[in-house]
Amino acid sequence: MNVFLFTDVEGLPGISAMEQIDRTGESYSAVRENITDCIIKTADFCLANGAETVYYLDGHAGGGNVYPDRITNAVKIDKHMCAELLAAGKIDCMMEIGNHARAGTVGGFLDHTMNSGTVFAYKIDGVEQSELSLHALVCAAYGVPTVMCCGDVAACVQAKEYIPDIVTAPVKKAFVRNSCECFENAYEIIKAAVKQALGNYKSIKLMECPVANAEVEITYYRTDMCEAAMQKASCDYVRKDARTLVKKLGKITDFSCYSF
Repeated sequence: MNVFLFTDVEGLPGISAMEQIDRTGESYSAVRENITDCIIKTADFCLANGAETVYYLDGHAGGGNVYPDRITNAVKIDKHMCAELLAAGKIDCMMEIGNHARAGTVGGFLDHTMNSGTVFAYKIDGVEQSELSLHALVCAAYGVPTVMCCGDVAACVQAKEYIPDIVTAPVKKAFVRNSCECFENAYEIIKAAVKQALGNYKSIKLMECPVANAEVEITYYRTDMCEAAMQKASCDYVRKDARTLVKKLGKITDFSCYSF
């Protein structure tokens, strides 16, 4: 059994304020320690519960967040390598570590989808998506289930909207968007969730993939943000309104298929 960890920062244990994830701030080195430690511990939990190999993807803001030399129990990959491993049948299940809720979620700690500074909503065939659901759709295209979500309470509740069978590990609860309370027993929660998820991963259903030629719709916060996206677009699209672009999704093959 080979396990893939898709990691983010906002939903990690110990991250409780927006200021912590500012890469230019003094506290960011502690965040890097935090995510590195979380990957090591989660990989250990996976290996203790039947995993042969654990892969991880440093998914926050393009990567560069972890201390890879310290992670000796898991293999670092990028999005391109991930697609190759999925296509080759070398990943059996995926877990989201440090997940957050989609943009516009009440009670979601640092809620956003794809880009917190520009994207107001991301939809496929009219259904709002989260980053977890977009990742899960790529895995599902290769028959790989997303079996566990670790993040804040809102992210975990939301994960079940997309994958009812998913095992969740809520490690914090937000009061307002930019701050939250982290649970002291976070790693006990993750350990139990990993054990449950890997013990039942074959029975966890895939996220249902959209029909052929589904419509991807991105709404931006402002008109100029939409127009900037139009200038950079590398695919055919339609401008639905001042802030919204629409394109046909086509076949899901990797994470780049969501971009305009």
